[in-house]
Order: sequence, then structure tokens, then C-alpha cells
Amino acid sequence: MFEIRQTTSADKALLEDMYLEEVEDHAERARKFAEDLINRFKTMIALQDDLLCGTLTWDTRGGYDDGVAEIIGLGVNEKFKRQGIAKKLVNYFIQETSKFYSEKGYSLRVVLLFMEGTNEVARKFYSNLGFNEAARLPKLYPQDDGVIWTKHI
Repeated sequence: MFEIRQTTSADKALLEDMYLEEVEDHAERARKFAEDLINRFKTMIALQDDLLCGTLTWDTRGGYDDGVAEIIGLGVNEKFKRQGIAKKLVNYFIQETSKFYSEKGYSLRVVLLFMEGTNEVARKFYSNLGFNEAARLPKLYPQDDGVIWTKHI
């Protein structure tokens, strides 16, 4: 069964394992990564038969009346790539974030994200979802420019 839901403290081991398998074998960084996704940011996880497929981490920007949300991170585990998981996460994020703002008496107006300027896979992905390149920030990253992408809801 496939599901997307908000993370809870019960997901800590799943997130740590994902970091250790997909990013690097460093237990302390894996612990910090999991704690940040659970406690510091708002994170949605995609699960297939209780296996962690991917995550989308986000937060609000400005006041709720600004209606701006930022996608901080989007990742899909290697064995689940090319199955539409990232698209499902982004669409679910927009749906749930719209509800989040509405429950507070406001509207989600804009979704933004930062990415590396030469990431052609991400460029095509976000473009296909209706995002537009809004600005380029020279040398934002050590080896690349940064690009801000936006989607007006």
C-alpha cells in the first residue's frame, strides 16, 4: 500500500536508515538529519508497504498572510526512482499546504525552492510541474549558481 503522511517521532529510525543508505555512513549525521526532519521542519514521507520511498521537507516563509511556502528538500530513494514518487510528493505537498494555510485563515499563494543552476533533471521535473525559474544567484553554491524556482498557486 502506498501512502504519504507527515513524519512523527516514530519515523526516526526510518529516516536515519535512509540517510545511512542513500547519503553517507555517518551515524551522528544520520541522527541529526532525522531529528531535523521531524522537529525543525515540516516533513512528509512517502511509504510503499512500510518502506520509505522518499521525503519532502518544507517550511513557511514570512508570515502566514504572505502565503509563501518553501520546498527545502525533496528526495526519492534510489530503488524507487522513476516511479512518480517525487511528483506525488509535490502534488500532495501543495494540497496539504493549501489546507494548512486555509486552516489559519490564509491562502497558499507561492511555492518556492532553491536548486543548483546546472541540475537539468530537477529543471525538467519542476518545469513539468508548472514551476518557473524566477532568479539566478551567481555562486550561491560552492561549485554552481543557485536558481530560485516559483509556482504561483
